[in-house]
Amino acid sequence: MPSISTKHAPAVKNVICTHCEQPSEVARRAMSIFCPHCKKRLILEDFKITSYYAVREFFTCGDILVERKGHVVAPIKVGHLTVKGKVQGRVTARASVRICKKASFQGELETPVLLVENGAVLNAMVRIGTTAADCS
Repeated sequence: MPSISTKHAPAVKNVICTHCEQPSEVARRAMSIFCPHCKKRLILEDFKITSYYAVREFFTCGDILVERKGHVVAPIKVGHLTVKGKVQGRVTARASVRICKKASFQGELETPVLLVENGAVLNAMVRIGTTAADCS
């Protein structure tokens, strides 16, 4: 008889507020919370952008994937950012930014890890180095 694993992912995870940079413990399945420190809404979910998307601010502790036909115009704070389309704005990533071939990025970029593939266009002021704790 095959054995059944009883291991479960932890019920909580630690996140860093995208507004006040304070850590919080949240339910793993939560999609958003109000920060207990600054009382602002904190988005925890991942996003996949497939068309034009312009907003005043785009903050998430999750990941953002901008697909080939996606185009984001906004200041962004994110865990991981993958660009296959276009991004314009000021980006702060806690973990990494990947700009794929045929993608373009224009603006300001701050991240501890940056990967730019051959054929990508990067027209930005870039700051690579340690930022606040990872949002995971």
